[in-house]
Amino acid sequence: MEQLIPWLVFCAAFLLFSLVRPYGARIFIGIFFIVMALGVNALLSFIAPELFVSLGTDKPLIPFYAWIFENVVAAAPPVVGIVAAAGEITVGLLILSRGRRVKLGLIGAIVFLLIITPLGVWTLPNPLMAAGLARLLTKEFPHALWDRRVRGASR
Repeated sequence: MEQLIPWLVFCAAFLLFSLVRPYGARIFIGIFFIVMALGVNALLSFIAPELFVSLGTDKPLIPFYAWIFENVVAAAPPVVGIVAAAGEITVGLLILSRGRRVKLGLIGAIVFLLIITPLGVWTLPNPLMAAGLARLLTKEFPHALWDRRVRGASR
């Protein structure tokens, strides 16, 4: 529960950021997904894989989530963490890409956030971030972060 307020503030700030500076918000969220993949899911897969099980069994908002985590995730928590990290890295790289790939990444991020929302009260702000991502879907991103010609360009 103590995670709810900071996450709520973070998600609300991202929503505002996406409304005011969508191009900057896109870069931020792409990098955020990659950092979370490496700094949370991949790291936990190696140092505390059992936390993946408790993540879904502590107080899920939908009882079916507890069953999934007790019967599926518990069978191989490190694998689940690595798969989650790989998915987040893929989503992040797609978001930082260009054109249709950005939209695929944004849709993947929205789906991911909404799927994990029932994990507990602390994930209830996820739809705010998803709304910010949906706002980014309305924009065109013809250049990838790594394209040289757009570095320093004003948006």
